[in-house]
Amino acid sequence: MQDYIKLVLIIFFLSSLSFSQSNLFVPRNVQAAYDKETRSSDGEPGKNYWQNSADYKIKVNVEPKTRLVKGSEKIVYYNNSPDTLYEIVFNLIQDLNKPETERNVPITKDAFTNGVEIEKLIINNFDIDPNNKDFVIRENTLMTIFLYEPLFPDSQMSFDINWNFIIPWGEHNQRMGAYDSTSFFVAYWYPQIAVYDDIDGWDKLAHNGEQEFYNDYSNYDIEISVPNTFAVWATGILQNPGKVLMPEYLERYNDAHTSDSVVNIIAEDDLKSGEIFKQDSELNTWKYKVNNITDFAFGMSDHYLWDATSIAPDRNSDRRTYVAAVYKEESKDFYEVADIARKAVNYFSNTLPGVPFPFPSLTVFNGSSRGMEFPMMINEESNIIRWRTVDVTAHETAHQYFPFYVGINEEKYSFMEEGMAEFLPFDFQAEEGKYNPRYRVIKGYERFAGEEMEMPMMIPNFQLRDLTRGYSIYFRPGLAYDYLRGALGKELFAKCMHEYIKRWHGKHPIPYDFFFTFNEVAGKDLSWYWKPWFFQRGYPDLAIKNASYDNGELKIEVEKVGIIPTPVELEITCEDSSVIYINKTAEVWENGDSKIIIDKEIKEKPISIILGSDRVPDSDKKNNYFYFTAKN
Repeated sequence: MQDYIKLVLIIFFLSSLSFSQSNLFVPRNVQAAYDKETRSSDGEPGKNYWQNSADYKIKVNVEPKTRLVKGSEKIVYYNNSPDTLYEIVFNLIQDLNKPETERNVPITKDAFTNGVEIEKLIINNFDIDPNNKDFVIRENTLMTIFLYEPLFPDSQMSFDINWNFIIPWGEHNQRMGAYDSTSFFVAYWYPQIAVYDDIDGWDKLAHNGEQEFYNDYSNYDIEISVPNTFAVWATGILQNPGKVLMPEYLERYNDAHTSDSVVNIIAEDDLKSGEIFKQDSELNTWKYKVNNITDFAFGMSDHYLWDATSIAPDRNSDRRTYVAAVYKEESKDFYEVADIARKAVNYFSNTLPGVPFPFPSLTVFNGSSRGMEFPMMINEESNIIRWRTVDVTAHETAHQYFPFYVGINEEKYSFMEEGMAEFLPFDFQAEEGKYNPRYRVIKGYERFAGEEMEMPMMIPNFQLRDLTRGYSIYFRPGLAYDYLRGALGKELFAKCMHEYIKRWHGKHPIPYDFFFTFNEVAGKDLSWYWKPWFFQRGYPDLAIKNASYDNGELKIEVEKVGIIPTPVELEITCEDSSVIYINKTAEVWENGDSKIIIDKEIKEKPISIILGSDRVPDSDKKNNYFYFTAKN
């Protein structure tokens, strides 16, 4: 009996591996994580999973005339890893704007700054000379500190840092900066400890302006001091609204937190009054706090309008999410943005992914020439076309789930978050924006699929450049997730997605955690889908190989010429001008066949067949037509 139980356990173990690792290439550094059991082959965090964290307490002063940001921070860093750390790596992203920094994106001379100037550095109460190159090495956007005393497992280390930098002009900086003389979006603004993880150890990839970011989950207690004519909007929850807002505006602010309608906290006429903010001193200090978040950003202006509303994202709770838009008076599309963002939060909470919006607030700031996401904050340009406003607002709101609620390493695996942010709002964008978002993505993918410069998604993002990077992290994965949902069915896909989010929110999943979770929850090996879409070079191309019609039975032979499994959509026109549609999901390619036969009983004789539609990419449409003759 014991031998039988052992045999059953072995078969179960081998079968579980068969729909996880066996059919996908696993790099050595990733395999090491499975060996150490920090990750598991069923997609769960392993029994030895860990991640480090920090507490940030920062006081910062912003001087609008000079654009000087001057701050002091106290950090407590927790080493939850099993490793002894002999160095600590910091990200100093503002060093990207130093003339000598290596960049993948051009910036003009008027955007150059001196980067981050470290004025004071104290580690565990020991004063460190930040210019001593024996202990402090700065290269590009990284600062590595070699420790006098190592940081042992399950211990902590404190840092006291004073620093400053100049806000660059935003028109030459895609993610943050000054948008006029008194409107600033401030991001990547404080010395932040880099990620030390179970895959690579220290993240020593310097930011080059092109790839995105990777941060640990930490706690933030932030005080931002600005002239008393300015408002500050930020990640987290404002702790002292009564200390910075005059009573009338405080009442509007509070009303917005319980209102289903948009409240104009600051309207056009209010800007003329000059009595919006407390005038007790020359500076007001706006205090924000938030826990278990990957980053902190803020915006400020003395002439932005301020709309806000709220929504209960969880039908089983009274919890509400505050949603705001702050913008220039001339940005006419932004008068709708608070409402659009609220609708997007509702869609993501109740439709796809169908997980209640995880954060207590979301603010859309009118600034960047391109949309950019931050935890609980969006930096977004104004658009003259409404569908574009809907598109960007929904896309950036989707990012609150990926990479912020689920902590994606954007430097390496950006397709896990940008692709998701393309896919998740497709239906919302179509309904609210009255356009076809899939068509735009499909056309973009078709132009690049199978070209020499197209790289598989599993190539780390930081190794990709320009259009190669864009197509690999936006268009191709967005469609891959969409067609996977079709292949699995909405119900099973939702079950897989919910389990993936449940397992990995507040953690750092890698692609294999996503693949193996879907395999485990779906109960089958999806390598037939993962390998061509995510690992291999190839293109989508379906063709009608042949067709016949005999005694009311239509047979259509469809060939998968390219390696990418896509849905099969057929349009059949009959002699009486009637049209019959046949739609099959990508699941028809699950068995690895390169050809399938589709049978259909029809009364009227067909005269033509068209394969494909504007919902399915196809790199060669010349083989998508079949015309019946007298012989067939």
